[in-house]
Amino acid sequence: MRVILQLIGCLAPFTLVHSAEEHDSAGWETILDEKLTQWEIFLGPPHVSVVVPGYTHAADPKQDKPLGLNSDPLHVFTVRAIGGEPVLHITGEIFGTITTLKEYGDFHLRVQFRWGAVKHAPRLNAPRDNGILYRCFGPQGATGGFWKRSLECQVQENDIGDLYSLGGTAGIAALEFPNPRGGKPLWHYVPGAPLRRFGGRCAHGEDYHELPNGEWNTIEIMAVGDRSLHILNGRVVNVLQNTQRAVDGRTQALVSGQIQIQSEGAEAEYRRLEIRPLVRFPSEYQALFAPAASPTAK
Repeated sequence: MRVILQLIGCLAPFTLVHSAEEHDSAGWETILDEKLTQWEIFLGPPHVSVVVPGYTHAADPKQDKPLGLNSDPLHVFTVRAIGGEPVLHITGEIFGTITTLKEYGDFHLRVQFRWGAVKHAPRLNAPRDNGILYRCFGPQGATGGFWKRSLECQVQENDIGDLYSLGGTAGIAALEFPNPRGGKPLWHYVPGAPLRRFGGRCAHGEDYHELPNGEWNTIEIMAVGDRSLHILNGRVVNVLQNTQRAVDGRTQALVSGQIQIQSEGAEAEYRRLEIRPLVRFPSEYQALFAPAASPTAK
C-alpha cells in the first residue's frame, strides 16, 4: 500500500486540510437523540448463526425473510448517554441500517466514529466494515436485501472514504493500482487523473489518515447538486461528480435522498451527528472538481 500511495502522491499537486471546527458559522442541526426520533430502523435477514426469538430460518438461507422496519429484537441499534451526550451503539450482529426520516438535497454531514471490539459472522475474518449511505432512494433492502439504492461513503478498516456505488454512479478522477490485499487491482482517487464513471468501488486517495481502532475519527460528507466530497479527519479522500441514477431505464442526476448508517458485522459507535444545508463548496475545494465532462465508463 505504501508504494501505491507514493505513486499517487507523485500525481497529487497539493493537499487540502481543514479542521473539523472550520466553516462552523451557523446552521448545524443535531440529528441524534436517545430515542432515535429522526431515524427508522430496518434489519435484513439474520445470519444463520444468529438466534432471534420468534424467528425461524428457512431451509434455504436465501429465502430468509428480513426482520423489516422498526423490528430490532436484539437491539442492534441503541443510543446511550456517554459523558452527557448521546452515542449511537451498533452491535453489527444483524445487517441493516438506520435511515433518516428526511431527505436531504445539498448538505454537509459531520460525524465522529470509532470501532468497537466485537465482530460477527459472516465477517469474523474480514476487516471491520460499516458505512454511511447517502442520496438513498427506493425501497428498503433493495440492494442485497439490506440497503437502499445509494452512494456509500465506506467506513471500513483502512478504507474510510472509499466510494461504493449501490445503485448510483459517479465520475471520479482515478487511476488503477495493484491491490495490497491481493486480487484484482483497485482504482484510487487521484487529483488530476482522467475522469471515469464508477458503478462499483473507487478507493480513497493518498492523503489518508485513519486513527487507530478505538479512537474517534471525524467523517464528513459534503454534497451539492451532483457533486460530493468524502472527508476524513479534515482531509479530502474522495471527490465525486456527475452522480447519477437509473429510473425506469432512464438516467437522472442523483441530487437528493435519505441518509443511512449501516450495521455490517462489526461493533461501532457514532456521536455528534450533525447536518446543515450547504449552498456551495468552500472555495478551497472548488479546484478539486474537473471541468464538466462525461466521465469515461470504467
